[in-house]
Amino acid sequence: MASAALDPLAMFLSDPESHLSDILYIYFRIYKKRVLWGLMERILAGMHLTGKEHLHIADIGASMGFDALFLMRKWTENFRRPLPCANVELTLIEGDRALIERGKGHLKSAFPPDIISHKYIHQPLEVKFELESGSQDIAICSEVLEHMENPGQILEEIHRILRPGGYLMVTTDNSPSFLNYIRRIPSFLQGQYSKRYARPQKEAETVGTYTWKEKEYRIYGHINLNSTSFWERLCKKQGFDLVSYGTYESVRRGGGGTNPLVIAMYFVVGAIVSMLPRSLGRYFGDTTALLLQKPRKS
Repeated sequence: MASAALDPLAMFLSDPESHLSDILYIYFRIYKKRVLWGLMERILAGMHLTGKEHLHIADIGASMGFDALFLMRKWTENFRRPLPCANVELTLIEGDRALIERGKGHLKSAFPPDIISHKYIHQPLEVKFELESGSQDIAICSEVLEHMENPGQILEEIHRILRPGGYLMVTTDNSPSFLNYIRRIPSFLQGQYSKRYARPQKEAETVGTYTWKEKEYRIYGHINLNSTSFWERLCKKQGFDLVSYGTYESVRRGGGGTNPLVIAMYFVVGAIVSMLPRSLGRYFGDTTALLLQKPRKS
């Protein structure tokens, strides 16, 4: 039997640079966007906007601002209808200067400046945010916490900048999910579990650096992989109330093997996970999505 690694089709399917991999990633992004918009709808329902509010939204670890842009476009049907508030001031916090420059150019041409203003703040996420306490109505922190050495510190800072009653949308890894535990059973039976699934080390997961105020900061990969239950407990510890859940299956990562049938299976799994009740499904998808709220009264 020919080795799967030598099968040209299998190699194409698993190649991260292949066009099919891009399709798988789009599939993953579609599920993520659906979850984010579901959480945003819960926020809007809880805010009871009158049309006169000046909303302040902070995107923490914003990269080029794609998540915030998606939410604003969805909210306004791609800017064909007005916002149900006076305007939105979007602040994007990012440490990587290159991402900021690319994001500035992208968002400048995307946002109608009369209803949505935006600014970038260049700073590490490890230090105190350059935003006033209680100044933000909504915060987004998407696929950031798993890259941070001390995610609790970032959640504490987000709690500080949110006004009482303000909302936070978080997405991060659920690692391992219930499905991943099942997938790891053969490794456990072979005595290879600890070797194959050792927790990532910072030294091995440093993917870059950047400089801020003459000090160098590391950019890490996924150094903080934890379960949904862990993230829920950590958010509650930092003073947040849990409002709603979400999850999605990262088909691209799940389909990283060389077997086309495995990749096809993840298409099916992603669809099934998305249909489960949120209270149950959050343990199955390999990405955690949480809607949190800062209590109105301390």
